[in-house]
Amino acid sequence: MCAILLVLGSCTKNTNQLGEVDAYVPIYGNVGDLKVITKQPPQPIVKGGKIAVIGNHLFQVESGEGIHVIDISNPIIPRKISFLRIPLCNEVTLRGNFLYTNNVSDLVTLNISDINNITTASRIINAFPNMQTQYPPQTNVYFECADVNKGMVIGWELKKVNNPKCRR
Repeated sequence: MCAILLVLGSCTKNTNQLGEVDAYVPIYGNVGDLKVITKQPPQPIVKGGKIAVIGNHLFQVESGEGIHVIDISNPIIPRKISFLRIPLCNEVTLRGNFLYTNNVSDLVTLNISDINNITTASRIINAFPNMQTQYPPQTNVYFECADVNKGMVIGWELKKVNNPKCRR
């Protein structure tokens, strides 16, 4: 993958012997597992993102994790109802009885007409092909080159790496 990106100028192979340095390491996930959407009990908001409101319900993205479902019928005392675990989710919009979001690189439509029984109405596979990141979002950094045989890259973490092979 890095070879393709080299042509585009996005990363270069590192041929220097650097020793141990800070570098980004890919976090891998199984694509099949990542496309499973589950309803869970309310969760704390840690990395709150975009919000959308319809009627007495507010939907807030938990960046990369899913969507909080919150009852705002009493706006002074909002009450979390549930959490929709939607891996790699970072978008939300509403129209009628439907919530639209991303799940990995797919566009997912959820039927929210029964807030206690939210169901998947449709899924457009690979609607957002660029959601899969093969290198870290930071620039001017060393990183381990992604290995597609290990699964899909779902994130990056900074670690000590001995002679990382790529730089961006």
